[in-house]
Amino acid sequence: MPFTIGIDYGTNSVRAVVVDCADGRVVGTSVFNYPSGDRGVLLQASDPHLARQHPGDYIAGLEASVTGALHQAEAAGGFDRTRVIGIGVDTTGSTPLPVDANARPLALDPQWEGNLAAHAWLWKDHTSADEAARITETARLHAPHLLAPIGGTYSSEWWWSKIWRCLTVAPDVFDAAASWVELADFVPAVLAGVNDSTKIVRGICAAGHKAMYSESWGGLPDVTLLARLDPKLAALRDRLYDRAYSTGTPAGHLCPEWAGRLGLPQGIPIAMGAFDAHYAAIGAGVTTGTWVKIIGTSTCDCAVTPSAMPVADIPGICGIVNGSILPGFYGIEAGQSAVGDLLHWWVEEICKGDDFEHAHLSVEASHLKPGESGLLALDWN
Repeated sequence: MPFTIGIDYGTNSVRAVVVDCADGRVVGTSVFNYPSGDRGVLLQASDPHLARQHPGDYIAGLEASVTGALHQAEAAGGFDRTRVIGIGVDTTGSTPLPVDANARPLALDPQWEGNLAAHAWLWKDHTSADEAARITETARLHAPHLLAPIGGTYSSEWWWSKIWRCLTVAPDVFDAAASWVELADFVPAVLAGVNDSTKIVRGICAAGHKAMYSESWGGLPDVTLLARLDPKLAALRDRLYDRAYSTGTPAGHLCPEWAGRLGLPQGIPIAMGAFDAHYAAIGAGVTTGTWVKIIGTSTCDCAVTPSAMPVADIPGICGIVNGSILPGFYGIEAGQSAVGDLLHWWVEEICKGDDFEHAHLSVEASHLKPGESGLLALDWN
């Protein structure tokens, strides 16, 4: 009986599960809460739009969550680490981080540890709103095909706007970075022991939905468009990647170091990294004609359609990308990106925690019949 390990990087914690491949039964779980900042988020009082994370939390959480889940599986009986046949990773996104030539995050270097621009730019960092607007405007004028599959508007939560913002506010960090990598690609690279930034395997999920990547136009946006934004962005393109791969391609194999740290066999395949909502859709059994709603810190809607059939561009969504959810299918994503985070803010900050006002309001609300108050719809913010 083989087993697999799943690792989910969320906004405030990383969670690991050990699963029996025969029936999907979870035999071990563990959660690691990020220790840095405010519940894992590095903030700046002068800028409420800033949200970063410490890459060291990702690495510490990787070892702690997986070993914790493995210990629980062993305690339950019937589990053997030698029967683990694969590891999968999903993360928030777009959460890019700058790395050096050895694929090591800049923030782990004492020279850059105190600079928030050198850390991971969490999905909900909105400091790059101006850059996102300029990307949208430039692409509409000179390369509208880049915007068509992503709903027509580029977001401040996405790859290029965040990297450009770093160039704007922290050019020294931008210049020090040999490359940038999505969290979804970084963690598999760590497990695989990649020590060369040019060797990191990139997933089509992050590339297609957040970085305007498509094989139909040769990969990432061409240098001509990037140069219209800033020549340094154009120069960065060659230090990123030429190809991104679908979810059916392994991102690597477990290296000797991490096999030893986790007590697992060396060489276990590591699944291609992808965003949490997309892999949650697979877990929910997404197929043609099925709509999956994933509710968490963000709330995303996912669907798939065979890539052999043409699909029209849809204004307002977050992407139509071949292979981003299932190989051989277009992955289609939309949703209300911050809704869960806003609900969390309401419970913790306004209601002062679930054990106080929120619990009281929940009890009162439970006595209402549907529609009794006259409320028909509630805006998500």
